[in-house]
Amino acid sequence: MPLALNASVNAMTLTEAVELAWSNDPTYLAAKASLHVSYERTNEAVAGLLPQLTVSANTTANLREYNQHTQPPPAVASPIERFNSNSAQLNLTQPLWKRSSTIAMTQANFALGQAKYQLNAAAQDLLIKLAQAWFDVMQARDGTMPAEAQVRVAQQQLEVSQRGYDKGVLSLTELEDAHAKYEQAIAEHAAAQSELEIKLATLEQIIGPVSLIPPVLVDQFASPKFDSNSLEEWLTQAEEHNPTLLAAQMALYVANEEIRKQRAGHEPTFDLVASYTRSAQDVGISGGQLGFDSRQTAVGLHFNMPLYAGGGQSAKVREALAQCYKAEQELEAARRNARLAAKQAWFTLRVSQVREASGLKSVQSTALALKGEQSARTRGLKANHDVLKAQQQNAVALRDWRKARYDTILSQIKLKAACGQLTSDDLEVLDKALITGQE
Repeated sequence: MPLALNASVNAMTLTEAVELAWSNDPTYLAAKASLHVSYERTNEAVAGLLPQLTVSANTTANLREYNQHTQPPPAVASPIERFNSNSAQLNLTQPLWKRSSTIAMTQANFALGQAKYQLNAAAQDLLIKLAQAWFDVMQARDGTMPAEAQVRVAQQQLEVSQRGYDKGVLSLTELEDAHAKYEQAIAEHAAAQSELEIKLATLEQIIGPVSLIPPVLVDQFASPKFDSNSLEEWLTQAEEHNPTLLAAQMALYVANEEIRKQRAGHEPTFDLVASYTRSAQDVGISGGQLGFDSRQTAVGLHFNMPLYAGGGQSAKVREALAQCYKAEQELEAARRNARLAAKQAWFTLRVSQVREASGLKSVQSTALALKGEQSARTRGLKANHDVLKAQQQNAVALRDWRKARYDTILSQIKLKAACGQLTSDDLEVLDKALITGQE
């Protein structure tokens, strides 16, 4: 029962998958959008230090009725005036002293740095997810090979058992046992096929809907060797360059600036204010007067000293202090996670390279055994069933060896990511060792 692949599937390269991931992964795109948000918030903070210029205008239709207190009384007891009045005003406010705005600009710059590190962390995570999903697909495809071989072995055994039962050599119990093993092999093969579909679905979550023929890692590919750097050296690099850790450090700086900004809310502000007003009215201020045009220019200083705000500003200071403590704990958690990620990748890399070397020996041994069984069958010394069993053992050894190689590659990738050194080039270079469109 060979692995069924749709004829319309694509021989996609890992480089193409990386390009799709950059434009399809929602987590990375969200981090990219957050960086744009931080850029604009920086502009908003700068705007708080610059002049604020506003213009206003109005026009009003008026109806005024008035009585003149004269002797003798006027001929018209209650004169009525209908007139239009309008005005326009230009206002300028230039902050001269507003410490909270200066602090807000510094805070925005720290927040921008945090967003840049968060985007870098999202890029590292995306590359890890893609590499993991890519090699999981390859491993799932490799898992179908021994399952297929097991089906062939069980089918051959069932046929032999059926002939033995028909000749009266084997009992019904032995026949049923062979049939049960065959059904179990069919079920395991179906499970392996389902696992492959699940891994392909996981990959689709990163690069979008796509049909894919899992590539094969060439046997001649030299896996990355165990780095000569000690674990402590890698841990030092992780603490200095891990982007998530650096983002948490920036978040602490932002929290500290928030404390300063809220405390500055208790301080006075000092502004330069200026205005130019032009107004016109068809009649005078009081009844019977002639209309007028007016122009007025005013320049002054505005001092504001907050005295009491119901305790709200003090509450904001206490909130900022609590947020700072939270940021400190998140920084420590990020540091521990960075060290843990580096340790896990480092130890996994060391173990997987040992397993890879052992797996290669097993592949070579089972390949020699298979060749011997095939030679013996040609000479009539072995049955086809023995050859099928040797093929199954070789398929299992090949699957395990390939998994060890994948683990070695992934561990190297994760170790680089923990230290903030992973780039798309680290994945794209693997294309030279991947054969697409083959099983």
